[in-house]
Amino acid sequence: MAASAEAVMLATRTQVQGSLEEKRESTPLSYWLLLAFLVLLYANTPKILPALEIVRPAKVIAIGALLALAGEKLFGRSKANFAMPDGGFLVAFLFAAALSCLTALWPGYAVDALSDLAKMIVVYFFIINCANSERLLQGVMWVMVVGGLFPALGTIRNYLQGNLDEGRASWVGIFANPNEVAYSLVILLPLAAYLAASRGWFARIVLLGISITYLPAILVTFSRGGVVGLAAVAGLYALRKRSLGLVVALVIAGIGAGAAAERYWSRGQDFSDLQSDVSFQERIATSKAGLEMFSDHPLTGVGLSCSVIAWPLYAPEGLYTRGALITHNTLIQLLSETGILGFVPYVLFLGAGVYRARKLARDPATKDLGVAVEVAIWGFLVCGMSGGYVLTWFPYILLGIAAAAGRIRVQAEETEV
Repeated sequence: MAASAEAVMLATRTQVQGSLEEKRESTPLSYWLLLAFLVLLYANTPKILPALEIVRPAKVIAIGALLALAGEKLFGRSKANFAMPDGGFLVAFLFAAALSCLTALWPGYAVDALSDLAKMIVVYFFIINCANSERLLQGVMWVMVVGGLFPALGTIRNYLQGNLDEGRASWVGIFANPNEVAYSLVILLPLAAYLAASRGWFARIVLLGISITYLPAILVTFSRGGVVGLAAVAGLYALRKRSLGLVVALVIAGIGAGAAAERYWSRGQDFSDLQSDVSFQERIATSKAGLEMFSDHPLTGVGLSCSVIAWPLYAPEGLYTRGALITHNTLIQLLSETGILGFVPYVLFLGAGVYRARKLARDPATKDLGVAVEVAIWGFLVCGMSGGYVLTWFPYILLGIAAAAGRIRVQAEETEV
């Protein structure tokens, strides 16, 4: 009788675990719509195919995804996930950004920026609710890595055709800024490395080809922050993987990249003589101005995205610029635009993401995933020291991946128990 009861319990446990695995491996409609949205995001379809803007494909897909997710949560067995405490920090930041609109130098401009921020945060929550298995999470990464070819090839094409802005190449839409092209490609490289680690030779060759395509695209943006971020990502990834061969390869690649930069760097400024470098001095000036904005508006800042509006009021005398400048430092941008009320939850949000990724990296079962996500986040932070990237899509997508990965690992541990 005891043996029979034990056999029944074992069969029941196996059935339950099988049901959990089947549930985890299911692919909801909202997930496919999320991938479609990411494709449109990278492809910038309104810019390259203006006729499609009549039907607003991104908006239609976003609405469809929201309805699909709501239906899946309402009629399915799964509950909505908010990835606490990360999601709580992010919602607190959204609330602080909304408060900044009330005292903004240009309230209407700040409200428009708040609308964009809300969309980015929605994508974050979509990822943690739709990508509920490592297989689905890898699908998101595949779309991002392949999607990165759009801005990479577009930037290289513009460079070859001479479509430059002050000698620097970029693409269109959200990739019209050379610095944002560079940083968005830098953070994709560790994700590509992670995907290649568990694939066959054909997929590895494809991913290697994509990664190699990214490198000249980053170079021709002539983004110094992007180059520093690229070096940081490569060095940290080699350190985390503890691979001597990878370190040697990176050293060789670094020497080759340095030689290429020395020969082909066409931007008026490089890393030499920063004291007389106008672009570098403008960045320092925007940071000083941003801190002064924070000093005058410590709680809510000058308003989300309104540091560019406040620039003429805080610009140092004698500094010539052709127009208003944004704050070229993500953390100072937070302080200047949303004050301490926005700065604290955003930093906690980033810290929680790094902590989740680091925890995954310490677990042998999720080491490769954790290392890739952690290095990508650090790549964003390094690039963010010379650029204001609060209102860009990719930190929220990246941190969404980190939160989803952490949740998947917790589910696996609960299933094992």
